[in-house]
Amino acid sequence: MILSRKNTCLIFCLGLLFFTGCEKKETVLSDQNLAKFSESVQAEDIRYHIAVLANDSLKGRLPGTPEYDIAMAYVADRYKELGITPFGNKEGSTYYQTLILRNSTIDTAQSFMISNGKDSLQVGTDYFFLGNANEKESEFSGDLVMAGFAIQAPEYGFNDFENLDVKGKIAVVFLGGPSTLPASERAYLSNTVTKIQTLDRLGAEGVLFVMPGDSNRFKGIYDRMSQRGIHSVLMPDGKALGRSDFGDHLKFGGFVSESFLSELTGISDENWKNYRENAAALDQPSANVQLSGKVVSKFIEFDSANVLGLLEGGELKDEYIVHTAHLDHIGIGKAIDGDSIYNGAHDNASGISAMIEIARLYSNLPSKPKRSVIFAAVTAEEMGLLGSKYLAVNPPVDQQKIIANVNTDMPTLIAPILSVEPLGAEQSSIMEVVERSTQQLNLSIDPDHAPEEVRFVRSDNLNFVLEGIPALRMKYGLKTESSETGLDSVIKAFTKLHYHKPSDELNDETFNFDAAKTYVRLQFMNSYLINVAAEKPSWNEDSFFKKFEK
Repeated sequence: MILSRKNTCLIFCLGLLFFTGCEKKETVLSDQNLAKFSESVQAEDIRYHIAVLANDSLKGRLPGTPEYDIAMAYVADRYKELGITPFGNKEGSTYYQTLILRNSTIDTAQSFMISNGKDSLQVGTDYFFLGNANEKESEFSGDLVMAGFAIQAPEYGFNDFENLDVKGKIAVVFLGGPSTLPASERAYLSNTVTKIQTLDRLGAEGVLFVMPGDSNRFKGIYDRMSQRGIHSVLMPDGKALGRSDFGDHLKFGGFVSESFLSELTGISDENWKNYRENAAALDQPSANVQLSGKVVSKFIEFDSANVLGLLEGGELKDEYIVHTAHLDHIGIGKAIDGDSIYNGAHDNASGISAMIEIARLYSNLPSKPKRSVIFAAVTAEEMGLLGSKYLAVNPPVDQQKIIANVNTDMPTLIAPILSVEPLGAEQSSIMEVVERSTQQLNLSIDPDHAPEEVRFVRSDNLNFVLEGIPALRMKYGLKTESSETGLDSVIKAFTKLHYHKPSDELNDETFNFDAAKTYVRLQFMNSYLINVAAEKPSWNEDSFFKKFEK
């Protein structure tokens, strides 16, 4: 006799409930039974979803294209098959939470910057502006000041503004942050959006980020960020949020080349190097430098959507866990080895596939989970975490009822999983859950091995954290059978060859589907244990991110 997946789950369900029926309410699986239940994940199902979503025919799943719409429909169809109900709006009439994306570029013919009232600076060589998503035209004038990393974190003994007043001035800011800060906190404080918000709060006139590197690199980034534009998402009140939202006081944002800045300020390269490496005192310009100018932005808008489904819970059905994975990738771009389609198999067809299979496990549970679960395939992550920003700020439920976010972004399923790095879990009681699930799957927990990559703030979980909601982003650890850090070189090589390149395709040489199955089991178990716990997740008292709690 050959048993179907459905019949297998039914038999398992009956066994767990001692033949009392699958409709029994709120039977909580023990950790061991939960691990056993999760074994039903099928690697071939994971592979199939990736094959569909990373197919050349979808042309890289760029939001605003017909191909992205096809990808959305695929996810919605999977939800429907699993009995996951539409939840794109409060009425539950659609799977699509529609939104508007805005692309902001610079009108270079009307925009300019002048130094000390006489010297016109060369756009694309000396500096460039970023489009302002909320102001089509603005004029500015102010003295230039060096604001270091623009980080205000006195609780960690670091404050660039302790003896610096930036009100009404144009702040020059380094990218990144000091290595002395803890990993997750450094990730947040190093984010350019955080720096913009800090400067806006302090009343600065504008911000210029320092771009190191040669002139060709500077020109390339100018073309990409200023001429092709920066994206934002329009909120229901009409305000655009994203990397090109400069707040209430900042008139503009942009970049300045490192070589030109040395010439403009008279500050030596050695002084900058000392500051970056040692957080030593940073000199101000040897002579007063005043910048003035005008920024004119142009807007192009287009529609996209998050794909939302709901699995209703039981006793605490009005509390919610939100699962996120971004559906988009970067479309068609520069050809490499004759291939111009950036398929995004690992980034992030694999994460969407994992979320669909987590939804399948939830839908096959022997009884309802305690709390409800929202599954969200979010749009425009590659454009600046925009779909998740819209969802986190404007969920179809009371935001206060969302207790946790579980994010699956680019698991990088390239080798057996022996250890994991649960980014952000150390900030809340979610770490206790991760410790239980990893124990059942014989996985060890490693600290973030690459804090300089600020991975905690580079995915959709960040937007939930900023709304005060504890979140988990699960990444690979480095452990192999023979070494605690054996995967380090493997992951670095994979990233160099395939990350954001056309070669990120479904290729069995770069995928390990046994690992994919383990990853799905792990994230499902984490979610389930959060779901059925007596208490909702809470921030640690000493967590830096507790301050966002509402």
